[in-house]
This record gives sequence, C-alpha cells and structure tokens, in this order.
Amino acid sequence: MPMKTLYKKALIIGGATILLEIIIVYFLYTSINAFYSDLTSKLAFLLVEQVKNGIAADKLDFSKITPYNRYPTRRIINRFSGKNSKILHVTLIDTSNRILVSDDPSIEGKKFPAAMELNSLQTDRATILSRAWEGNQEIVDVITPLVQDSIKQGYLQTVISVKHLESFYRNRRMIIFIASIFSFGIIILTVFLTSRIYKRNLQSIESAIEKLHQSDYQYRVKYQKSDEFAPVFSRLNELFEKTLDLNASFRQSEERIQAMMRVIHEGLLMLDMNMRIVSYNEYLLDILQIRNHSHPENQIYKIIQANPRLLEIYRRARDPLTHAVRKDLSLNLPNKSTIHIQINALSISEGENINSVIFYIKNLAVLKELEQNLHRSMKYTVISQLASSIGHEIRNPLSSLAIHTEILDNLVSQIPSGEEKQIKIKKSITILNSEIERLTKLIDQFFNLAKPQEIQLALEDINSVLKEVIELIQQQSYEKAVQIRTYFAKNLPLVNVSRDQIKQVIINIILNAFDAMPNGGKLYLATRAYDNKVGIAIKDTGMGIPQEIKGKIFELYFSTKDNGGGIGLAVSKKIVEAHEGKIYFTTKAGEGTRFVIELPRA
Repeated sequence: MPMKTLYKKALIIGGATILLEIIIVYFLYTSINAFYSDLTSKLAFLLVEQVKNGIAADKLDFSKITPYNRYPTRRIINRFSGKNSKILHVTLIDTSNRILVSDDPSIEGKKFPAAMELNSLQTDRATILSRAWEGNQEIVDVITPLVQDSIKQGYLQTVISVKHLESFYRNRRMIIFIASIFSFGIIILTVFLTSRIYKRNLQSIESAIEKLHQSDYQYRVKYQKSDEFAPVFSRLNELFEKTLDLNASFRQSEERIQAMMRVIHEGLLMLDMNMRIVSYNEYLLDILQIRNHSHPENQIYKIIQANPRLLEIYRRARDPLTHAVRKDLSLNLPNKSTIHIQINALSISEGENINSVIFYIKNLAVLKELEQNLHRSMKYTVISQLASSIGHEIRNPLSSLAIHTEILDNLVSQIPSGEEKQIKIKKSITILNSEIERLTKLIDQFFNLAKPQEIQLALEDINSVLKEVIELIQQQSYEKAVQIRTYFAKNLPLVNVSRDQIKQVIINIILNAFDAMPNGGKLYLATRAYDNKVGIAIKDTGMGIPQEIKGKIFELYFSTKDNGGGIGLAVSKKIVEAHEGKIYFTTKAGEGTRFVIELPRA
C-alpha cells in the first residue's frame, strides 16, 4: 500500500509539473506569436509608408490617371516591387474599387477582388487586410486609404513578404520546442529518480516493519549516513535494539512465571471476558488427563462445555458483586472418567474493569494422597526413632541366640546318629536358625525403610538391568512354571539410577508376581520411553489384587501372605521416589496385575 501511494503521489506531482510546463510553453508560444504578429505588422506598415512616400500617393490625383498616362506611376511602383524585394505587389485602387495602377498591368482596370473589405474599412490608417502563407513565407496584404484635403482619393494595396522574419520565428519556435522536450525529460527523470530513491527507502522501512511483525529483532536497516532518511533508519535500529532488550526481558519474566506455574501443585487456567484461553500451566493438563493431546486447548474447551457447573462458576466469578467463587465438584473428562476437584475462581481487574477470570484447580484425590503421604512420613519418623532406641536390644539377643544354637548343634552332633532324640533336636535347631535368619532380615528391612536412602547414582541401561534380573530369577521361574516374555524398546535412553536398588525393586515385584501365580502363568517385562521418562512394565497373569486392598499394598506392614512382613513394596516405593520416579499399578480380577515404574531420563 505505501508503495502504491508513493507512485500515485509521484504521478500526481509529475503530471502537475508537466501540465504547468505545458501552460508555460503555451503562454510563451502565444507571446512569441503575438510578438511576431506585432513585429510583422510594424514592418509592413513601415514598408507601406516608404511606398506611399516614394510614389507621393498623397499628391496623386486619381481622377487624372488614365490608361494612357499611368505608365510613369507604374514605373515608380515597379521600383519597390520585384523578385528580391520584400514588397511583392503594389496596387492603386480608386474609390469605385477599380484598379488604376499596378505592378501587374494585366489586372489594371479590373474590379478589386476584395471590394467588400474595402467598403467596410472604418479608418484612414493602414490596415492589414489579410495574412496568408505561401510556401515557406507569410504574405501580408496591407490596405492604406489615401486622403487629400479630407477627401478619400482611393486606396494603396501593398502585398509584403515577411520571409526573413519567418526564419527567426521558426528558430524561436524550435528553441521553445527543444527546451520543452528537454524540460519534460528533466521532469520525468527527476520524478523517476526521486521515486526510486523513496521507493528504496520505503522498501527498507517496509522490510523493517515486516521483521518486527515476524519478531525478528536481530534485523538492522542498512543505510548511508548521507541519506536524508538516515535519522529515520537510525531511530528504527534503536527501536529494534530496545525491542530486542524488552523481548529478552519479557522472555526471562515469562520463563520465571512459567517455572513458578510448573512447581505450583495446582492447575491454573485464565480465561478472558470472551471465554478465550489466555494461559494455563502444565499441571492443569495432568489434572484433566490431557497432557498427551496434540491440541490441549481444544480439550479444555470441550471439558468446559461438558461441565455446566464450570460455566456457572465462570459467570459468577466475572460478576463484580461476587468477585470470587469456591466449589468442590465432580468433573467429567473426555476419556469418560470422573475426577473430584476443588476450584477457586477469581476475577482479575485492570483499573475498574474486570478483564479475565483465573481458576485455581486442585485434584482432591491428590490432596488425599498427600495427606496419606504425610501420615506415612510421620509413621516413618516414629519407626526411625523406635529403631534407634530398640534396635540394639533386638540385635543382641538374636546374636546370642544364634551363638547358643550353634553350640547346641555341636553338642547334639556328639550324640550317636540315628537316634530319634537327635533327629528331633536337629529339626528344632534348624527351625531356630531359620527363624533367627528371618528375624535378622526383617530387622534389616526395618532399618532400610526407616533410615534415609543413600543412593550411588550412575548412568544405566534399564534393558541391561532387566536382563541381569532375568538371569537371577530364571531358575525360580522354571520351578514356578512361569514363562517370561520380554518386550524391550530399542535405543532406550539412559537413566541416572542406583543399579542395585532398582534391581531390588524389580526383583521384589517379580517375586510377588510369582506368588500371585501358584499354578504357573506368564510374566511380561516391557520397556519404553515417553515424555522425558523411561517406563518399566511388569505384568503377571495371576488372580489380580482385590478391590478392597488396592489402596493398602504400599502401606508399611500390610501383607496378604502368611509369612510376609509387609515391608517389600513400601521399601520399593521409597526407593523409586528417592530416584524422583513414580510407581503405580493397575489390576483386574482374574486377569492379573500390571506394575509400572517411571524413571526420569538422564
């Protein structure tokens, strides 16, 4: 658009200049014509006066001129007219419009052709009767009334050639024409060069504006310091530099805000007054279970439309009289599931006008889990204190029991073999040793659960860890009639973990799976990478976990096995969380259980 405007203005200026030039040339041409006409008239009148004086026209008695005595007068006339003379013809005409004497004898005595023009003359002065061009010369026909004693005697016709003035006139016209063409050329060239210069400068400005529109703040306008647009381009470059600094500052502020929004364990959603999404944080996507969608904003709109109570809260919050709304409600999600949330809606004002509404959304299930974790943490603290106070007293008796059992075993060995008493005592000693060993392991697990985990991290390939675990439990799988199936992802990213502790977690879950399949079955081990995580899936084909105990299996001391201590899964969960990971499971009665361990990729 600016370029079109420039061309229009250039054409208007050029056209106006050319029009002015045409007007000037026209007036100049008209002036030269007027000057030429006046000059030729004066010259003609001067020549007529010479002829008039030369033939003494004022003293001629026209009544006495006859065909027999007009020769002397003709001879005088012929002296003025001729081939090389400016005077072409001289004729004397009487008052009856008849030609008395002429340099052309053939027309003498004849009627003057322009008798009507003669009769219409109202002056006694010389008058130009006509002007005509013959070839390259202009012929001026001058009529001069001849008056003696206030009585008109007749007329003197003088036909004059102004050929010598015509060359002067033509030269002047040619000069004007050439000057006009040159002026037109200068004007057109000036307009072209000016428009080209302005076009280049405007293109630079347009490019700068386009770069600003594209957020390319590194762009700088190149220009010559002598350019008249130099101050404008200099200011534009300063604007780019300031915009670059402001953009960097804005990006830093935005990153800080986004970082703050990421660490807040609340979903944040901001809507403007037209219910368009202004902003939201990633935790909201987790609450609404739409993180993996390619267009999460569309999913948010669907959730809002599918839950009329959200619309109600939005309308109430934007009401200046309400300002804030807090509600607990159930939310229907696109995946057909339902979550229970607590929502706080606040209106945000700019001056006196409300311009947006912000929602703070909490997942009540997560809040409940946090409360459970707090209770569990308090339980671990009590256990830690209890372990510190009574651990020594428990270990010492066990050590003493182990020593005395060994002594007793040596004494019994001295009794002749084969006796029934020896066999019974040996069996009792074996049971004692087994129980002492079980109590020792239980106390070790107890201490491992209570004390802070010391993790020696290293970059590990989870596929390699799982292969090592399979070698360890291979024999046991044969004994339990369990078939192992593996589905390991290729080019799996490395994870920063303690290899031994992760092995402990995996083995613990696999052994539980074996126990869940007393009649044999299949065990599936799989790995994959997703969302900056590495996932390990362990699935059995057992009977599944009953619905009533699903929420308790990670609790300390909870076990469904007669000989279980209820510590293994609690320790496993603690190890995974110490790695900033996550462990969870899904189960279905009669089909089995699937445990998933998620670890952050290195």
